[in-house]
Amino acid sequence: MSISSPIPVLQGDKGTELRSDGEELLLRRPDDELRIPYAAIARVRAERRDVAVELTAPAGTVPTVYRVEDVSAAAASVFADVVNAALPERAEETIDGATLVVTRSLVSGDDEEEADEDTRAGLATPPKWATYTAVVAVAVLAVLVGVAGGNWGRAIATLLLGELAVAATFATWAGLTSTWQEWYLRRHGITVEARQVYRNGTTTNAYTAIDGVTRYISGSNNGKPVQVAYHPRKPQTAVVRTGWGERAGVLTVFVVVAAIAGLVDYGTYRLVLPAFAG
Repeated sequence: MSISSPIPVLQGDKGTELRSDGEELLLRRPDDELRIPYAAIARVRAERRDVAVELTAPAGTVPTVYRVEDVSAAAASVFADVVNAALPERAEETIDGATLVVTRSLVSGDDEEEADEDTRAGLATPPKWATYTAVVAVAVLAVLVGVAGGNWGRAIATLLLGELAVAATFATWAGLTSTWQEWYLRRHGITVEARQVYRNGTTTNAYTAIDGVTRYISGSNNGKPVQVAYHPRKPQTAVVRTGWGERAGVLTVFVVVAAIAGLVDYGTYRLVLPAFAG
């Protein structure tokens, strides 16, 4: 029993992928997916680190060409040789291969003008007004320390350490909130497969929730297909599901940041206390 060598899967730039299932090519691009039957292909050309899929075309017309750039040169050569050898014989009259290509959009709502805030997704973060209030409160406290204690050096130290305490405390708050939300969404949310798309100059993940809106969330799962868990009533609250190893690393960082926040907060308290001691 002979085993034929598998046709390589070509991974191009910006998340582009080209593969063969034996009867057609599947070209997956950031925003769409094309199924190109072998009957529509005139030839496949390997051009160093690029691959060009040239479709059939009637005489005197310019054929449609799909390109995948920045792939492995060795894989491109093997891919072109194997696919070309499997192409069917051509009839005397050549049809336009582009008419046989089936295109499926990977991003719904492309023609609708949607605000970014409506399509972004992720975990909730502390509100900006709370951050601004804390920053102003520390500045006011530093002035009071300088006035009440008559020590402006201590006031400046209070300002610097206090603002650091605000940053550490809010980082801990965000980490605690995110940890809770991720635990909740993994168990009580709705999990769907996400699609990798190229949007606004970067690669991100798109998922469509039960309200029909396609939203975008950053994150990865170490090369594995990305799954997104989102809140049933708040589809914009979502998380990319990751493995235990990555979650353990995030939890470790959270514990360290929480410990630092506690020390800085206590240090700020001890620094301020003498200015108001009777």
